[in-house]
Amino acid sequence: MIKKNYSIFVFFLLFLTSVLCPAQEANGNFWDGVAASAGFGKSFWADMYSTATWVEIAYATNSPDYDWGEFNTNYRFFVFANLGTDLPVWSGCFSDGKYGLSITLPFMIELWYDRFEWKTSPIINTSYRFGIFDTCFIYRLDNPRHVFPYFNIYNWALKFSLLKHESTHIGDELVIYIKDHDFPIKRINVLRNYAEIVFTLNDPDNQPHFNHGFKFGFLFNYNCFINGWYSVSETEADTKLVQSGNFPFELYLQYQYQSKISSHGFQAIASVEYRLRERHKYPFSYSGALEGAYMDNPPNLVNCFNFFAGIRHDNQKKSYFSKIGIGARFYFGLNPYGQYRSMPHYNQIGLVAIFE
Repeated sequence: MIKKNYSIFVFFLLFLTSVLCPAQEANGNFWDGVAASAGFGKSFWADMYSTATWVEIAYATNSPDYDWGEFNTNYRFFVFANLGTDLPVWSGCFSDGKYGLSITLPFMIELWYDRFEWKTSPIINTSYRFGIFDTCFIYRLDNPRHVFPYFNIYNWALKFSLLKHESTHIGDELVIYIKDHDFPIKRINVLRNYAEIVFTLNDPDNQPHFNHGFKFGFLFNYNCFINGWYSVSETEADTKLVQSGNFPFELYLQYQYQSKISSHGFQAIASVEYRLRERHKYPFSYSGALEGAYMDNPPNLVNCFNFFAGIRHDNQKKSYFSKIGIGARFYFGLNPYGQYRSMPHYNQIGLVAIFE
């Protein structure tokens, strides 16, 4: 309990610090860059690991595992939320802004609520992610390079992190399901440490102009050759039903379009992500099929797509949450939430309010 309370206190201290930090780049001496937030290296809207803060009401695939109210429908309404921040450590520009460097500490808490179920209304899943010293370098061209009609190259950026960590915790619905059905798998320990490198062409760089941005990301799981993306213990699962992961990589491609649509700080945003992920290999009935059903020859790798479109308002003030957006999101592919990643066919469509 003491460790839990301490970790919560540390997180909110860091989050409060990031809110109070000046959100502007330093272009003077070294000390001007301490705790200064850069305008580049930010998450795209469709990024499944976004460090933005958002809340979503979504219509998503139902499952017996978290349908304790026994609606017995294919789809139901849920609430999703993400509390994210890129805690600025240092950022600065060089050579009159031609080069930029940013160092941050990203932190995210993702929650899945069943607020429309009258019996329990619990948290279904909680995921925690944080990174240690994400470093982003950007090179800005002296003049935009025209390549195709309506497509210019403004900059390129490289971002890397030697250590990121993810853990997840199941909520009340799954605990109740396991208790009532005496399921042979009580808990899956989703705990992974990985490195990440991202190349960006045309980072939006906090500019309102018309922009086509592209990202290519690569994750390497340090634990994969030992436990895979997850592990189990004999006291919490029938280990004969669980297979270890053997694909240590995760790849993704992202695209984001943005364009200024008024002189009052409004932008149109369209964003998409493709991600190749390994499915967690334990019984499908644990995440989405009928009770007692199993998948034959389950897919090892699943293609995942996330689409996001909406409008963002930038009040042009140098402060946290200066950008507020609203949009629609559609996702299909592997269930992206914690222990439910053994479900390869998951759909979700929702309305999202996002704060950057």
